[in-house]
Amino acid sequence: MSRTADSIIHTGTWINWSQGRILGSTITLSERNGGLLTAFLATFVASAGVACWAILSYTLHQTRARQDRASTIHHQQQATLRNAGTPSSATWQFLQIYWYWRKNAVRPLARTLPLLLVALVNIVFFAVASIFSSYVTRAAGNEVLIRSPRCGALSSKDYDSASQQAFSDFNRLETNDTSIAASYSRACYGDVPDPLQCNQYAQRSLPWESNPNVTCPFAPELCLLGPTAAYQMDTGPLDSHRALGINAPLSDRVLYRKVTTCSPIRSKNRFEAHNDTDPSHIAYGDTLVHYLFGPVGETNHTFQYNMHSLVDRNGYELTSLVAFAGAARRAWEPIPALSRTDGDLSIFFLTANSVTYQEPVIDPFYIATTPKPIQVTDANLTFYSPDFVVNVMACVDQHQFCNPFTRQCTPLNGALVLGSANSGITQLNLNVAQYTTAQLINLHLAELTTYYSVHSRGANALRASETLNDNFQVGLPNTQWMTEMSSWFGISMAKLQQKVVQYATGPSTIPDSYSLFKPQTAAERKICNNQIIRKTNGTTSFSVLGVAIILIIGTILIITSWTLDTCVRSIRRKKKSNQYKSLQWIVDEKLQLQRLAYEEAGQGHWREGASTVPLTEKDDKIGLPRNAKMEHPRLSQLAGHTVITYPRTPPETEGLMEQKGR
Repeated sequence: MSRTADSIIHTGTWINWSQGRILGSTITLSERNGGLLTAFLATFVASAGVACWAILSYTLHQTRARQDRASTIHHQQQATLRNAGTPSSATWQFLQIYWYWRKNAVRPLARTLPLLLVALVNIVFFAVASIFSSYVTRAAGNEVLIRSPRCGALSSKDYDSASQQAFSDFNRLETNDTSIAASYSRACYGDVPDPLQCNQYAQRSLPWESNPNVTCPFAPELCLLGPTAAYQMDTGPLDSHRALGINAPLSDRVLYRKVTTCSPIRSKNRFEAHNDTDPSHIAYGDTLVHYLFGPVGETNHTFQYNMHSLVDRNGYELTSLVAFAGAARRAWEPIPALSRTDGDLSIFFLTANSVTYQEPVIDPFYIATTPKPIQVTDANLTFYSPDFVVNVMACVDQHQFCNPFTRQCTPLNGALVLGSANSGITQLNLNVAQYTTAQLINLHLAELTTYYSVHSRGANALRASETLNDNFQVGLPNTQWMTEMSSWFGISMAKLQQKVVQYATGPSTIPDSYSLFKPQTAAERKICNNQIIRKTNGTTSFSVLGVAIILIIGTILIITSWTLDTCVRSIRRKKKSNQYKSLQWIVDEKLQLQRLAYEEAGQGHWREGASTVPLTEKDDKIGLPRNAKMEHPRLSQLAGHTVITYPRTPPETEGLMEQKGR
C-alpha cells in the first residue's frame, strides 16, 4: 500500500455499502475525536440511566401513593423513591430501610425487595449499556475510506519508444510491486495469517478453488501428466466491492474472475544439443542445449542451457517468458501446440544445476531419482540428482467480467483481448459506474499474468528454495509443483488487491519516464473517493445508526424525566382526579419535608409550600435546638418558640389540597 498516511483517510460521514444505506452509514473520526465521542456516549448512557430511574421512581411512587394513612416504612420508601437521584443511592437506602425495620415491621423484606430489584436492574442494565455503547465502533468495523489528491494510475511518457530510462523505470516498478505482493501473499494467503500484515485490504485474501484434474490447455503430446491432469485455479466471481473494496451499492458493482491452468510440459524431442565452436563466445567449448517452444526475438530457440552449469555449484535457476493473446508484437512466439488465442501464456524453465536431493523426488517439476553416492567423513551417503537438466511448466491465464444483474459475462480471455474495444465488456449492458469499475480492474490485468509473479524474482519465487541449504534439498512432496503454482497464483491475487488500492492512494513516487494519469470523469473521481481499506489505528469509525439510537433513546428518557411530573399534574388538574398523588410527590420532596418539619416545630414563616423550593421570610433563622438530644433530636425544643398543635388534617395540607383543586 503506497500512501496510507492518516492524511488520506477520509474523516466524516460515509456509507459502507456492505451493510446498505442505513446500517452502513458510518462516521470516521480521528483517534482523538473518536476517543472523545466514545467517552461522551458512555457518559450519556449513564445519564440516560439516571433519567430512566427518575421515570421508574416517579411511576412507582405514584402507583404506591395512598390517600389514607400508611405505615412508616411505606412513607420512608416513598421518600426514598422521591429523593434518591440515582438507582445506586436508592439501592443503598432501601437496604438500610430493610435492615432497620427487619424486626419492627410486618414482612419488611417482601415490601422492600421489589423496589430493590427495580433499582438493581436499572443499575445493571445501564452499566452494561454504557460498556456496550463502545460497540458502535465495532458495528462500523475498522474499514475506512481513502481520499487522496494523488489518485490515479502511472502512465509511461514514451510507451512506444523503448528508451533505456523507460525500461529501467518499468523494471524497478514491476520488481517492487511483485516483491510487495509476494510478501503479502506469503503472510496472508496461508492457513495461519500474520495479523500484523494482513489487516490492510477490504478482504484479507481473495479465495479460489483448485482442481488437479482438468483438461490440459495444450496439445496432448505436450502434457506430461496426460490430457486430464492439469492443475486449475479458479477464483469464481469476485464482487468488486466485497473482494476489492471498491465501495459501491449493488447496482454499481461488477464481478471479476480469474482462471489459471498449468501443466508440466514434455520436452522430449523439443530440444537439441550442440557444442559452441565460436571462440568469440563466452561459452566456447561448452555444450549448449536449446529448447524449442517457439522463437524469441532473433533466435529460433526459446531457452538455452549450458551443461557446464551442472558443475558450477549453482542452485536453482528459473527463467520465464510470456506471450499475450492478441498482442501486436510479442518477443516470444509460441509453437502452435502451446499457443492460445483465448488466454495469456507463461512458460517456465527450471534448472536445478548442482542441486542434489536427500530423498528421491517424483514431483514432475523437480523429478530427481538418479542415485548419487557421496562420501561424508567416514559415511557413504546416497543423494539423488535431477533426472533432467531442465524441467518445463506452462500456464494459461484467463479473465472474465460479469454483470451481476443481467448475468451476462464476457468469454474467458486474455488481458489484452478483454481490454480491446471489441472485447465484450461493452456488451454487458453495464451502467457508467460498473463500466468504470471494470475498466479500473482491466487496467491491471496484464500484471496479473503468472509470468509477472515469477519474472523479477527468479528462483526466489520457488517455495522449494525455502528448504534448500548449500545446494542440498530436503525431500519434496509429489505435489510440490502445485504448491508452486498456488503460490504464484496467490501473488497475482495479492497484486490485484494492491493495484486497486494503489490507484486510490496514488503512487508514492513517480519515475521520470512516467506521469500520473488522473481520473477524467465523474465516475472515475467517484471511484477515487470510495476505496475501502482496513486501518486499526489513527482513526475510529462509528455506526451512525448506533450513535443515533443511543442519542435518541437517551434524549427521550432525559426529556421524559424532566417533564413527566409536570405533564401528569396538568392532566390530573384538567380531569380533577388523583391530585392527591401529585400532592404527595411534592410533599415527599426533601426540601418540602424539611419545610414541614420546621413549620410544624414553629420555626420560620413559610411560603411556596407547593413549589420545588419553599421559602421563609428574609430574616428567619431555623435550626436544631441547642439542647437537642443526640439519641433523638426534635425541632420543637428550641427555646422561645411556641409549639403549634394541628388538628388531624394540618392547615398546610388543606392549603395544598385547595391549590390542587380538591
